[in-house]
Amino acid sequence: MKKKFSLIGMICLIMFGLCILLFITESGVQDSSIKSIWDALWYMVVTLTTVGYGDLYPVTILGKIIGVLFVLSSMGMLGAILATMIGFFNSGVIPTLYLRIHKNEEWYVFSEFNEKSAALIRDLKSSHKGLFICLSEGQDELADGILGINYSFETIIGLKQNKSKLYLFFMKDGDDDFENYSDYRSACQVYIKDNELPFNCYCLTEYVPDTIPVGLICFNKYENISRLYWNEHPLRDDLGRDENIVLIGMGKFGSYILEHALERNIIRADQHVKYHMFGDSEDFKLKHYRLGEYFSVDKDSNDKDSLFFHDKSWMEERDIIEKADRIVICDDDEKNNLMTLSMLRKFFVLRNPDAQIHVLSGQEINDTGISTFGTIAEIYSEEYVLKRKLSRVAMDMHSVYQIENKGALEWNQLSEFKRQSNLAVADHIDIKVKLLKASSASDAYYKYIELSDAEKLKLWHLEHDRWMRFHIVNNWHYAEKRNDAVREHNLIVPFESLPYEEQKKDAYAWEIFSKM
Repeated sequence: MKKKFSLIGMICLIMFGLCILLFITESGVQDSSIKSIWDALWYMVVTLTTVGYGDLYPVTILGKIIGVLFVLSSMGMLGAILATMIGFFNSGVIPTLYLRIHKNEEWYVFSEFNEKSAALIRDLKSSHKGLFICLSEGQDELADGILGINYSFETIIGLKQNKSKLYLFFMKDGDDDFENYSDYRSACQVYIKDNELPFNCYCLTEYVPDTIPVGLICFNKYENISRLYWNEHPLRDDLGRDENIVLIGMGKFGSYILEHALERNIIRADQHVKYHMFGDSEDFKLKHYRLGEYFSVDKDSNDKDSLFFHDKSWMEERDIIEKADRIVICDDDEKNNLMTLSMLRKFFVLRNPDAQIHVLSGQEINDTGISTFGTIAEIYSEEYVLKRKLSRVAMDMHSVYQIENKGALEWNQLSEFKRQSNLAVADHIDIKVKLLKASSASDAYYKYIELSDAEKLKLWHLEHDRWMRFHIVNNWHYAEKRNDAVREHNLIVPFESLPYEEQKKDAYAWEIFSKM
């Protein structure tokens, strides 16, 4: 850009020099109409712009030669100036100026504009003010109110002074979502200090790094759908018994839905929910190889949840399907889900009048008795991407724990597993509030303190089992001496085997309501 302006300056200087020469040449000639420097300037301008009024003209040979030069120059001069000016406006000067004008606002910056980022932007814009930016060259496709600029994340970070108001979303839409994490590292790694970022980053990726700094949230559609599903459809307490649940489809979606269920779906210490899985479950069982140390695998139980991994097709297990309380159709291919639903309704009779059918589908199905989940708008929403409420509750709970336990680590010093463990506690808060028949966290505390010691003990038992389930699903196991490095813990034992002082520690998850 500077070179272009230098070139224009040089051309202008040459033209002005010719203008002076024209004045000197013509001003002394009697028949010449060019008598002053202003006449020469006027002639030069109207000639270069191809207007040519004809009121002024040279009469000398040298003057005519200069006139010819002006005429020839007019062919490219104006085009060069216009091209340079257009280049100036497209060079980033104007977007940079616009960003500086809005420097005090919150900036929501997305790697590209696609279906997923568009859904999240719509949700954010409904409740947040600020500047929404897409770092994309294809600006014609952008929605209203979104600034499209061809900048890098590094440039944006450098321009934003108050980095606490900067939100970066690495959400490229492609088969290789590791690219999003790679882009995050390239742009943000240098800003990490004491395992904390000065701004907020959200990365669409299935990759889970060993260390995640405070300020970075990694998310993916499978995790979001599993949390969405169980938040919208928690375990039922209206049947008078524990549920009999069928999952049809054990790909990535089915695996995440089951994993999340095993970690959080506990409403009584002595519950015995039955989960029947249809589909290829081998990968899930290989990843979660310690399930049998807490759950009853492939056999019925009256005092713990039972997991049945069926080798046969769901169509061959008619009795299980027809007696189910809930059928979740969650194959990775939505077309298969619709075909499964069609066959289920055509060839099977659900004998339970309260049975529910839930179908993973990006489009709503307006059929009686059928609930769908997993639209783009649901998956890529503020609640499931930014996780502000969940993270805030988890961090608040840990702050209370720090106050009551001197020497406890700061949140940014916790291992990723410890943070996930705290988030799991926070994710169970709504279930606890519901169990206490309370309307809010503060109301839940007052309901809790009114309970008898025996009733409180049952709730401590439930919390210990929730804690155990989370650790078992993540392949921890019992050992006499705790060793986090190899996932060994001395408290992974039945609640009844714990000394009372250890049992009492589980009261924390209920008493915390008073400090939230």
